Amino acid sequence: MDARVALAGLALLAWFSDGATSAAVDQDRFTIEPNPVAIHAFFNGGTVRVRGTVDPGNSVIVVITGRTMEERFNRKGRVGPLWATTGRVAISDVPSLYIVASSAPVPTLVRREGIDAHRLNLEALVRLARIEPNGPDRELLLGEYLKLKRQQGVVGLFDRAVHLGGPPSARSFDAEIPWPVTAPVGAYQIAVLHVRAFAVVRQDVQTLEVKYVGIPRFVAQLAFERGLVYGIVSVIIALSVGLAMGVLFKRRQVGH
Repeated sequence: MDARVALAGLALLAWFSDGATSAAVDQDRFTIEPNPVAIHAFFNGGTVRVRGTVDPGNSVIVVITGRTMEERFNRKGRVGPLWATTGRVAISDVPSLYIVASSAPVPTLVRREGIDAHRLNLEALVRLARIEPNGPDRELLLGEYLKLKRQQGVVGLFDRAVHLGGPPSARSFDAEIPWPVTAPVGAYQIAVLHVRAFAVVRQDVQTLEVKYVGIPRFVAQLAFERGLVYGIVSVIIALSVGLAMGVLFKRRQVGH
């Protein structure tokens, strides 16, 4: 196995472990539905369901994490008495999607050091962020960034989304988590953390795939594999829509 692949796999697991917890990792104790999530022409968001078994007396926290990404925004500042754009800022090392679902509010399930180690709140998420160029307005920028991501639905805390049930000898959990339409395609890590006595005692990890299907898949393939054809088709579609709107507008004028 390539050494870089091995190191990448170790880094992925380390993201969810503080080194002091010997939580087990298993890929057979829960299921994900649907998997993959299909993004079709009329996709307007959906629900991802995570179900599995849990030992008696344990609670469950589900963490969904996307790949890290970089985004660029205009930086606002005062120029005399007015607010104006003073440059550009890049925010990176933040997951493209970050959702925490639990059977009860996380602070009632895990101690503070566990929350920090497993990054189970938004403050822990923000600590990962890198801002270039950095400045004294870091906290303000990150606060506005988080507000934007929560509005988009790609960052969220759902403290009643995991339901525990079943007889004492065969306990189970069932989590229904809203999937935002704004989440990009790609691979996402789903980690199920089993909690007992305010500590994470087990960690199960699987991958969720999000893929284009139908027309969006065709368009994406054109964009990445046949750039010239994609450009020509885009121009034709834009011209056709413009002509159709012009005809409709003229008909309405004649009808009046």
